[in-house]
Amino acid sequence: MLMVMNVVAALLAAQVQPAALPGKAVDPRPGITGTVRLHEQVDSSLSAVPPRNVVVWLPPGYSDPANADRRYPVLYMHDGQNGFDPSTAFLGREWHADEVADRLVRQGRMPPLIIVGIWNTPERVAEYTPDQDMEPDRGDGKPQGLGGRGLAYLAWIVNDLKPMIDAQYRTRTGPSDTAMMGSSLGGIISLAAAEHHAATFGRVAAVSPSLWWNRGGVIDRWRERPPAIDRLWICMGDRERRGLDERLRGFETAIRPAYGPRLHAEVVPGGTHDEPSWSARLDRVLMFLMVDPLDRAVQLAEPAPPAPAAPPAVPDAP
Repeated sequence: MLMVMNVVAALLAAQVQPAALPGKAVDPRPGITGTVRLHEQVDSSLSAVPPRNVVVWLPPGYSDPANADRRYPVLYMHDGQNGFDPSTAFLGREWHADEVADRLVRQGRMPPLIIVGIWNTPERVAEYTPDQDMEPDRGDGKPQGLGGRGLAYLAWIVNDLKPMIDAQYRTRTGPSDTAMMGSSLGGIISLAAAEHHAATFGRVAAVSPSLWWNRGGVIDRWRERPPAIDRLWICMGDRERRGLDERLRGFETAIRPAYGPRLHAEVVPGGTHDEPSWSARLDRVLMFLMVDPLDRAVQLAEPAPPAPAAPPAVPDAP
């Protein structure tokens, strides 16, 4: 009898043990909130797309046995080393995406989601631009480069990375549950994802997008044919490159009829071109992308806690 009881106890214990998580654990340290998994040097089936690290933030309760059958929407973020960890972020400035998402989920203001941070590479300018820019500089002496390999980068995400994430994590896979977000040139490639892969990415956020790229060609393309996506967030700070806020307003005017309330376009007073400024508005971006509009209208009326303290801003990068 004792042997039978021990066997039963062992079986019950096995049932409540959470499944092993994929990737490598990112050790707890200052600046990281929650569970972050690292997938090192994720390969590509495309020779034009080099391997890179991918980090995955998991929401509170993901590993709880009670949630073993629960599936989660997914947000893909470019410049992923800047998302969660100050030790890997550019100049130590991160988005605080882990802290912001953790707070919103724990407060019940946003459903739990998985955030996939895709690290950039030395080929960032080429990979984050869907077309070439033939201008030798962008008006301030900084070289632009020709770019134009963004469609291959997006194909890698759609055909290699997303299937890997869907196979290894409990995701909801449809376009209404799959979002993409990026800043600066990452905003341009996020807009390109909507143009070319609307059946995969139904919700897109372009934060401080580099609308100057290729003389504003993205605006012309969207004016001609707005992609069929569920929601689009686009914003720009009024302290960024001169004239970009006017370009954003022109972009909004051109596409507003196609989206109505499914479009949020905003010029942010005092907004600058850096991670601290983007982090300060991230809670609103996440809620727009992931929360039902009726719930969001109530919750946005509530005052948000202050954003984490950030280092001083430095001159912007593409």
